Amino acid sequence: MSDECDVNTKEEKGGTFLCESCGLRETYHYYGRRPPFHRGVTFLEDCYLMRDPFQSQPTGSFLLLGSSCTACGRVVCQAASCSLFYTTRFCGACAEDNLKEFPTEMQQRITKKRTQQKTM
Repeated sequence: MSDECDVNTKEEKGGTFLCESCGLRETYHYYGRRPPFHRGVTFLEDCYLMRDPFQSQPTGSFLLLGSSCTACGRVVCQAASCSLFYTTRFCGACAEDNLKEFPTEMQQRITKKRTQQKTM
């Protein structure tokens, strides 16, 4: 297991991704907006990507693990319980704290997600 100082290092060539919300820990192969293993893709945010572990041959397939919250900088995964993307990435806490800043439709989605999490 890596030392905590070795996670989320934002190394373009990879490292260890750790979601600061749920604790998901996974090896990532690229950090940035234009993964070299899939030239046709450009992301709107710097994100942590891994090559698709379910493909035995390199196909250019990948999984987007997560990215940093625009508001607080915490690294969060793509899980609906950890983050949401609306023009930029927000962790769940910052989305709730800034609820009034989102359009009505997004406010309803955030509120619904919060209600569902409380009933689990």
